[in-house]
Amino acid sequence: MDAESVRYDPEGVKIVLTAPRGEMSRYNGDPFGAFIAVFPEKVIPRPILRPEWFRPEDRADGSAKFLPYGLRKVESLLLRHFPREEVVACHPDNLERFVGPKTKVVGITSMDPMGLAYVSVTYNSMIAVPGESVDALEFRRVIENPALRRYDPTIILGGAGAWQVRHAGKVEEFGIDVLVHGEGELTVTDVFKSAVAGSPLPKEVHGSKVPIELIPPIASAASYGVVEITRGCGRGCQFCSPTNRRRHSLPIPHILNEVETNVRAGSDSIFFATEDLFLYECGPKFEPNGPALVRLIESVGNVPGVEFIHLSHIAIAPVAYDPKAVEMISPLLLEKTRYTHEYRHEYKDPFVTALFGIESGSIRIMKKYMRGKIWPYPIERYHEVNVQGAGILNDNGWKPMATMISGWPDETPDDTVQSLELIDKLRGHDLFLVPLLFIPLEDTKLKNERRVSLDQLTAEQWDFFAESWRFNIDVWAKEMQPLLTFASLFSYFAYFRWKHGTKVFRPIMKIANLPVLAGMPEKFPPGGPASVNPRYCADDEAMISKVAGTVSIPGGPALQEPATPIEILQRR
Repeated sequence: MDAESVRYDPEGVKIVLTAPRGEMSRYNGDPFGAFIAVFPEKVIPRPILRPEWFRPEDRADGSAKFLPYGLRKVESLLLRHFPREEVVACHPDNLERFVGPKTKVVGITSMDPMGLAYVSVTYNSMIAVPGESVDALEFRRVIENPALRRYDPTIILGGAGAWQVRHAGKVEEFGIDVLVHGEGELTVTDVFKSAVAGSPLPKEVHGSKVPIELIPPIASAASYGVVEITRGCGRGCQFCSPTNRRRHSLPIPHILNEVETNVRAGSDSIFFATEDLFLYECGPKFEPNGPALVRLIESVGNVPGVEFIHLSHIAIAPVAYDPKAVEMISPLLLEKTRYTHEYRHEYKDPFVTALFGIESGSIRIMKKYMRGKIWPYPIERYHEVNVQGAGILNDNGWKPMATMISGWPDETPDDTVQSLELIDKLRGHDLFLVPLLFIPLEDTKLKNERRVSLDQLTAEQWDFFAESWRFNIDVWAKEMQPLLTFASLFSYFAYFRWKHGTKVFRPIMKIANLPVLAGMPEKFPPGGPASVNPRYCADDEAMISKVAGTVSIPGGPALQEPATPIEILQRR
């Protein structure tokens, strides 16, 4: 279908689908480039925010060559009920070409229309530069497009961020008629049919759990070559929405259908959309299915035109539970990784990356909000499982990213200290930590909780952010330390001191790698939290005894030894 050219009505296509420019861009094929759009436009240097990233990638008929995956799903559903010439998915720069007097509905998707997602809130509040994030600004540009104002079609907003518009009280101001939340296979078509017919519409629609046989393949290419391999999770984390969805592993023929659709459009990379790669055909207790994963990766990798395979998410417990599964799939993924020396000269060896959630080092927080996070292990083994899993990944050529969250609804200083202890246990491993503030997302059990503001952060929580970024600098950017030291000192005295007060002095000096100025030893402040565990400053021998081998905590399967003590010291 991607090669076909459709003749659309010049007086307006009945149904038009679009998304903000920041979400339409493929950022030169790097999915992680999209994080740039969460920051205020004023702080993104123009050479970084490249104009060509936001230019349309169009087919001959003006429709979009690539589109966010969720919107492609909506398009597939609509094409089962409307002729091809009555449904167009386009870049927002082309709205005036397709929206006209005959247009009945414009469907918009957005992940972060008001800048209220985790990364946006965390780092924009720290930077505290006035103005909207790039994502929020681009969403506003879609809503304020002259064609939408001129012809006044019904506006339907969906996507993971649809709740933000209501939360911000902007639904009427933006002229949005319907908000669609959650999975759409059982609801979206009826909403669009009603809008086309001019029938009364609900203000909000909530999707329900979808049987696997009703999940359609995409009809045209998705940005980054995204294909869905699993849906749902099942671990029951209260801050996360995918756990509310029925868990599915999509069959390989369905997946290959979407892979081939992406390749035909010119995508040389495939991005596995999943809450956890190891959920694919997993056992009843989340046991990884190594042979099924090998079949999946080999099948996709053997499709002509697939040069790269990207991963979205993994969980760490399956890695610790079955290192053999990691060993089985790693050579296949390394063969298809984009992250090589040829891609960036600072990458000495090829590696695989994916995101997993640590979220907290506090056993109390984990028990309360994420008890199933490392099942089949008991949550009391949380530190052990994360350290062992990180070692196994590193030993097999992975350099993962890991989110950690502070500001949980009832977080205490001791909870934060336990997160700091886990960060220290992870030293010597190749990870990229992403420290975040807790955000009560709409479609979760914690949606009614209050989020913490920067003014409410404790000294321990500020230290949590500093230690996370100190960790990242030590792993990824040691050679940049002189520049980072200067930038940290300058930013503190020129800006952060006045914005956040002297409480940020010691954390910023940690990032600057100036522990003397910070009034602290390299790892923890004297006179800091009384509950600081003395093992935080352990020597190499103690570190080895923690990281290597099996820690004798009862319950759950035995953990494998990921590396020898000498290998661990070499990594440090």
